Amino acid sequence: MTDSFPDLLQRFFADYLPRQRSFSAHTICAYRDTFRLLLPFLSTRLRKPIDQLALAALSPEAILAFLDHLEVVRQNKARTRNHRLAAIRSFTRFALNETAPDFLVAAQRILTIPEKRCPKPLLGFLTREEIDAILAAIDEATWSGRRDHLLFTLLYNTGARISEALQMRPRDVQDRAVRLHGKGRKERVVPLWLRTARRIGQWCQVNALRSDQLIFANQRGAPLTRQGASFRLALAVRKAAQNCPALRDRKIGPHSIRHSTAMALLQAGLSLEVIALYLGHEQPSTTHGYIEADLKMKADCLRRLVETPAPKRRLAEPPSHVLAFLEAL
Repeated sequence: MTDSFPDLLQRFFADYLPRQRSFSAHTICAYRDTFRLLLPFLSTRLRKPIDQLALAALSPEAILAFLDHLEVVRQNKARTRNHRLAAIRSFTRFALNETAPDFLVAAQRILTIPEKRCPKPLLGFLTREEIDAILAAIDEATWSGRRDHLLFTLLYNTGARISEALQMRPRDVQDRAVRLHGKGRKERVVPLWLRTARRIGQWCQVNALRSDQLIFANQRGAPLTRQGASFRLALAVRKAAQNCPALRDRKIGPHSIRHSTAMALLQAGLSLEVIALYLGHEQPSTTHGYIEADLKMKADCLRRLVETPAPKRRLAEPPSHVLAFLEAL
C-alpha cells in the first residue's frame, strides 16, 4: 500500500533528511518552512484540509503557481524562490523512490522546473577600522558585553560562520587553535590570536564551563541563537556609528564579519586557495567573489594596465586554406 502524503512528509523530515542524508538542523528548518508555506497554499487552491491532501496535490502546475505566489504575493526575491524550489525537489526525489509509479510523470516534470537566474549580490565587508569601532562600542562592564566582544572578536579572528561559532565548546579549543564544525559535517582547524585564545580560556574559567558545554549562551543559560547574535551586533553597530559615520545606514550581520576576514586575508596577499581552506569553502571558486568586491585591487589592476606598455603587435600569419574552407561551410 502506498504511503499517504502526510506519512511521506513525516518520514522525509524525521528519517530521510537527518539520518539518511545527514542534513544540518539549519537546512531541515529551512525545508520545513517551505512546506509550512506550501501546504496551506495547496489546501486553499484545492479547497481541502491539509491533512486530507494527497500526493497528487503536488502537481507541476501547483508548484509553479506556488512559486509565482512567493514572488507576487509574498514579494520574495528569486533567490528565496530558488531555495523553496530546492526543498520541493528534494522531497519529490524522496517520494519518487517511495511511492507507486503513478507519481513518476508528475515528479519528472517537477524536477525539470528551472531555477530563476538572479543577480549575485556584491559582498559587503568591513575595514579593520570599522571592526575596531564596533568592538570598542561594546560595554565590557556587563556580562553580555564581554560575551559579545569575545564572540565578534572570534568571528573576525577565524572567519567562522555564526552557526560554527555558536556550536563551539571548550573542548574544541586547544593549543591556540579551534576546531570548527562546518557545513556538510565538515571540520577544519583555524589558528587563534594569542589574545583570543586567552580570552576564551578566561571566559570558560570564570563561567565554570565544562568541556562539553556551549561557550556562548544567553543570560538564561540557553544557547545563544543566530537571531540573538544578530540583534546584539546591530546594537553594537548602532552605537559605533556615532563615532564612525561609515557604519551608518549599513546592513551588517555576523556574516559581514566573515566577509571582512576574507577580505583582510586577500589584501594581505594570501592566495585564494589558502583563503578557501581557512574559510571552509568547498570550492576555491567561491572565494573569487572577494576579488570582485575589492575596489582597491581593481584600481591596482587598472594602474598596472596603464603603466604597462602595450606589447608589440605580431605580424599576421598567412591565411589558412583549411580554415577558409571550414569558415565557408
